Amino acid sequence: MNREYVLAIAALVVVVGALSTLALTGAVSSPDEPETDAAVESGGEVSLTEITISADEITGGTASLAVDTHLEHRGAPVENVTVVHRVTDTKTGLVEDTTERPVETLEDESERVVSSTVAVPRESSYEIETFVYRDGSRIESARQTIDGVDALTPAYADTDVEFHRFGSGPLADVPAIEYSVASTTDDRATLDVSTYLTNTGDEPESGLELEVKARQSESNIVADTATADLSTLEPGTTASPSVDLEVPQEYDYYLDAVLWRDGTIVATDRAVANLGPGALSLEETSDEGGLEVGDFSGADGADRESAADDGARTDDGADEDSSEDGTPGFGVAAAAVALLATIALARRNT
Repeated sequence: MNREYVLAIAALVVVVGALSTLALTGAVSSPDEPETDAAVESGGEVSLTEITISADEITGGTASLAVDTHLEHRGAPVENVTVVHRVTDTKTGLVEDTTERPVETLEDESERVVSSTVAVPRESSYEIETFVYRDGSRIESARQTIDGVDALTPAYADTDVEFHRFGSGPLADVPAIEYSVASTTDDRATLDVSTYLTNTGDEPESGLELEVKARQSESNIVADTATADLSTLEPGTTASPSVDLEVPQEYDYYLDAVLWRDGTIVATDRAVANLGPGALSLEETSDEGGLEVGDFSGADGADRESAADDGARTDDGADEDSSEDGTPGFGVAAAAVALLATIALARRNT
């Protein structure tokens, strides 16, 4: 009887233990098992995948840059994310601009593009640092360097009209500016200067003015200047305006062409006109001969020749009164003076 009682109690203990094990199944999971949905919901992630930078609004002194930050979302929704951009001048080390952009809740496990704008002076080069914050803590960062900001064209100077380039064919070396000598006098020449301007865009261009200057190569003095108004240029067409410039002969000149619109320079080009003995080119500066500024200020050529003759006569006189060793003024006259002084001294002693 006692044996049966003991067996019954043992069986009851086994049954209770089995039921307890079944009840606790799922309440405690193995460390190797995957996370449940509740755990995933609190573990959403966001990462920085790409940053793109492009020119936005460009003015004469400031360049606005559009910065697009690509964020990738995984897992449960993520809130309280902020993107910060800091722009530093690489030459001075000074911070030029800082922007902060809050991000709406990230969800759907997709990529989100966060757009911002930074403004910098239209000069120098810059480093743009991007920081991603979540709940006030930095979780991602990246940096990029940009150069050539000064080459960005302001909106007011934007035009599709260009000085024509003849490509790489047999006319590759032909300049967009050319000249011919229309007439000459004893000391002056009239140049007929023309250029080729092509509208490379898709819209008509109007309101353009061409200014051409003849600049003496040695001194940069402008000998003459002239302007020509351009009619409307249709897309894909080329205009060839021309002007007359009157310059002194026997000098070499740069022909500087400047294209204007509403008081703003929109394009420039340069060629050369060799009227003197040199062979001036755009790659080198002539060093032959000297500039006579009077040619450009109205001085009389006869006065210059007279002054040159006087100088030559003065130099000749100095040569005649020089000794063979090159010492100025020490010649026959000086020797005679010395001899007379010696004779006088001898008589005084006697």
